[in-house]
Amino acid sequence: MWRFAWKNLITRPTRTLLAVLGLTIPILAILGLFSLTNGIRALMGNTLARMNGLMIMRENAPAPIFSDLPASMAGELRKIKGARIVAPEVWKICPPLDGRNLLARAAGRLFLRKGDERYSGLAETVMIEGQSLPEHLKLKSGVYEQGLLPAAKGGGRFLTMEDVGKPNVLISTKIARDYPGSDGKPKKVGDSLLIGGKPFQIVGIYESGSFLIDTTVVMEITTARKLLNVGSDMVSTYYIEPDSVTDLTLLAERIRAAVEGVQSRSMSQFNVQVGDIMGRLDMFLLLTVALALLVGGVGIANTMLMSAMERIVEFGVMRANGWTRRDVLGLVTAESALLGLLSGGCASVLAFGSVAFLNLLLERARLRLDLTPALVAASMSVAIGIAVVAGLYPAWRASRMTPMDAIRNEAS
Repeated sequence: MWRFAWKNLITRPTRTLLAVLGLTIPILAILGLFSLTNGIRALMGNTLARMNGLMIMRENAPAPIFSDLPASMAGELRKIKGARIVAPEVWKICPPLDGRNLLARAAGRLFLRKGDERYSGLAETVMIEGQSLPEHLKLKSGVYEQGLLPAAKGGGRFLTMEDVGKPNVLISTKIARDYPGSDGKPKKVGDSLLIGGKPFQIVGIYESGSFLIDTTVVMEITTARKLLNVGSDMVSTYYIEPDSVTDLTLLAERIRAAVEGVQSRSMSQFNVQVGDIMGRLDMFLLLTVALALLVGGVGIANTMLMSAMERIVEFGVMRANGWTRRDVLGLVTAESALLGLLSGGCASVLAFGSVAFLNLLLERARLRLDLTPALVAASMSVAIGIAVVAGLYPAWRASRMTPMDAIRNEAS
């Protein structure tokens, strides 16, 4: 049956190719779009998994750089039961780095470059994080300290109390590459980095593996305040690390009850929010490609219906030679299923090649498209399912044909 169905398809190569192409395109879109959302999920999950605490921001502030809180709030937060460390932080967009205005650079790339380079500047906007070292040095989940390169690779050291008030910074390997020295080589420990026109010395280099973290220049908080013109009475956020016996949810409830005008977000809550957003995005993408899937299914239905009408004599001869209606129904359905299988297979091969190529382009942004076997299997199932459903009516029409239909058609 299946061999017969395959021979029927290859005897009409042009029609078969067009039907396969019509369904391959939307299946390829599904694989590409969902690989992207899987990659974003993995990136966010890996980033947030590195942090085990609460971030306290001003109520309704969308991000730390838009938050401002009084420095006096630290005393209130430290009184809350279960708060082991309350670490003030200052967050702002980095001023011109090595003479380059980062926002202007991102806007310029957006309008002047082509392809993926247009958007790379948006992912490379550098942030400044000013840390209150007496508290941050006591954290158990210090992301930058944990990501510090080993001494053998030129990682240098983390900030210490000796860096208070001094123009010393910690940068990522990404920033070191993006803003090389005069010799064209990546910045290294001991080199100078101009931030806002002022020289800063690099004392350490870290690598977290996430572009959400690796676009941050870390410095001591009083140094950051001077650079960014932030008053000593203001901070952006507080990072709170709980003690070993306190649940983060309970600690967040205590903070909401004790302090007004703030929002507390745990990294798990951020992860849930990201998952919810990505779930909605998946649904939107699915609705977007549904129309293309419908068009592909109609194309297969049209192909099979035309094939059935052209093969009236063939089906009549089959019936005359003992083929039952069920046999004919199974033959045409098998042909539809093979069209779906070919579409899914072609889309999968193209998707693997495209994902590998795009991952090379996105390597600098540390974002990887994640094409999983489960996604490929699901897309293959969708392709075969749509093709089979699209072929049901043509299969039913073909199964209703009788030897008399063949005689009438031959006579006409």
